[in-house]
Amino acid sequence: LPSEAAGGTDKEKEHYLPGIWDDVTLKFSGKLYIQRALILPDVNKSMVTAKVMVRSLYPSQLFYGSTMYDSCKIQIGIFRKDNNEKVGSATISGNTKRDNLTYFETPVTISNPQLWSPDKPFLYTAKISIYDNNKISDTYVDDFGLRNFEIKGKHFFLNGEKIYLRGTNITLQRFFEDPECGNLAWDRKWVTKLLSEIPKKTHWNSMRICVGVVPDFWYDIADSCGLLLQNEWFYWQNHGWDEQIRNEYTNWVWSDGNHPSIVIWDGINENKNEYIGNKLIPELKKLDPTRIWDAGYMVNDEMDEPHPYRRPVGLFKPHDADKHIKENPYHLGKIDNWSQGHGQILDAKSAQLVNEYGWIWLWRDGSPSKLTKNSFDYFVGENATPDQRWELQAYWLQLETEWLRSERSIAGVLSFCLLTNNYGYTGDYFTGNIKYLNPTITLKWFQHCFSPTAVFIDLADQRYFWHTKPYVPNSELNFNLVGINDLNASKTGEVKIKLLDGSGKEVIDKTVNIEIPAFNKIYSPVSLTLPNIVGGYLLLTEFTTPNNTEKVISRRYIRVGDGDNFKYFDLKP
Repeated sequence: LPSEAAGGTDKEKEHYLPGIWDDVTLKFSGKLYIQRALILPDVNKSMVTAKVMVRSLYPSQLFYGSTMYDSCKIQIGIFRKDNNEKVGSATISGNTKRDNLTYFETPVTISNPQLWSPDKPFLYTAKISIYDNNKISDTYVDDFGLRNFEIKGKHFFLNGEKIYLRGTNITLQRFFEDPECGNLAWDRKWVTKLLSEIPKKTHWNSMRICVGVVPDFWYDIADSCGLLLQNEWFYWQNHGWDEQIRNEYTNWVWSDGNHPSIVIWDGINENKNEYIGNKLIPELKKLDPTRIWDAGYMVNDEMDEPHPYRRPVGLFKPHDADKHIKENPYHLGKIDNWSQGHGQILDAKSAQLVNEYGWIWLWRDGSPSKLTKNSFDYFVGENATPDQRWELQAYWLQLETEWLRSERSIAGVLSFCLLTNNYGYTGDYFTGNIKYLNPTITLKWFQHCFSPTAVFIDLADQRYFWHTKPYVPNSELNFNLVGINDLNASKTGEVKIKLLDGSGKEVIDKTVNIEIPAFNKIYSPVSLTLPNIVGGYLLLTEFTTPNNTEKVISRRYIRVGDGDNFKYFDLKP
């Protein structure tokens, strides 16, 4: 890239990919055309602010006294997208500067406004026409939605109501390098399954478009299915001159700013930039005051993006792992385990959106990624099967998701990563040829730990972290159930507690009732008498609510008594 170009140096990509990868439209107009327009909602006032930039193709002034400006009229109509009913209009009269850009702005009141939300993604269409000498010179048409997204304290609010973000990431710029990418990124049926069908099954309401934007129709699909997006510029590491960064970021806001699905502009990933964070973003917030900005690791931004990668082995060699884990114990599965330097998430004053965690990636054939081979070799062995690795990944991510979601001060939890380049440093949650979007068991278990209302077991794993002391046979096991609720009404339900031996035989069955307050969590203590038979066991809970037979399952592997080579029952989601 040229030195001045704004962009990142993504070390997880092999190449810089030049060229055009979005739609190109050939447009005909008169001497005045609408170069760009923003329709920004104000829910409290039942109106939008229309910001219009007009380009004049009349030649600039050549001689003193010659014409510099031309009069124009701009008519704005607001229509319901579902039935084309006109619900608002406004007219602007003004002058455009020749061979230049001229900015116009006006409020437009909307009658009987309908709000956009994940549950009801209601859309409007704006039609803007510019008249030159009372003749239409150009018309601009785009869709938008009425919604208000803001921060109060440490939480996000959508249309005045608290909302916890649950979701994942997509790194499409990396996927472009995937050997199986082909034309899939431009296949609307495939993209709709990725952005609509899979999130709905998984109880996701949000995604982060990570390290690089996506084709415009992806945002259209997110608009229509009610997906909330954190939209991130391709800025990881550091590249670009300030003025060019300003040009490109400003164009970006104008280009993507009508999509109601985009609720957060993400200017930087895992980095700091004084110009972007302290000068440019305040300027762009004046252009678009309806969205939140994430400025990476800047100190004074309105939200943070912590990435609590708790890798007890990570890049360590397997022969160092035992020593490292004993010196740095990781109690996978303990809900209140906020050691290992991640306590700043709890102490932070601004909203905390955890949009990366895990460090347990696999490729689509079940092989470890470039960053996780040592971890998988240590926990399941160098000769482990793909199924054994997928089981570990699913269990690990399920427990870490439960840990993060149980901390009610965290505004959102987004796993990393739904889609990326196969055979790279990380990995995604599919198996086989990506064109079929076949989910791994990790994606299936996410349906449980991302359920809006759920009950989790507060107990440390003993299957993979075998360094902990086993439980004594026939002793009392005391632990907490942690119920969480992302909804605005309390939820009551029944929790079945089961203990399965290595063959899957049920040796304990107990039922308790629970009520979980709105937007909150509750601890419910449980006591079980463990079996007197030495072995590996699966402790699980099945949470159901009245009139809903769908089970939300939490699970923990424990060891009873001393022994080696315990057999554990792998429960299928």
